[in-house]
Amino acid sequence: MEKLTHEILQAVLAFLASLVPSAIGAIVSMIYEPGLTWAQRAARLWVGVTVSYFVQRAGGAVFDLHPYVLQSVAFVTGMIAYRAAPAFMTGATTALGELPGLLRDRVIDLLPSKKEKK
Repeated sequence: MEKLTHEILQAVLAFLASLVPSAIGAIVSMIYEPGLTWAQRAARLWVGVTVSYFVQRAGGAVFDLHPYVLQSVAFVTGMIAYRAAPAFMTGATTALGELPGLLRDRVIDLLPSKKEKK
């Protein structure tokens, strides 16, 4: 049981350590963004870290990159994702708002029209 606990603790620490470059990149971007509320900062930081984490993992899976390069990718992606978070949220909100109308139009196009019945 002690070995299992030690392995779980190592896995958690490794995961948290992999988030550090992403978080630092997002925090560096946060320094140059005055006038934000704490909620906006937290949301952007979360988006920056999350996007950066997955980009780093995907880059490591596709390309055989040195860990230092992957950390650099995570740092830069964290900075970019932090800055892109508001535009992404606006675009996602717009897309979700238009989705019901698009689905309705697709369903209506699939239904037989009166001209086809004759």
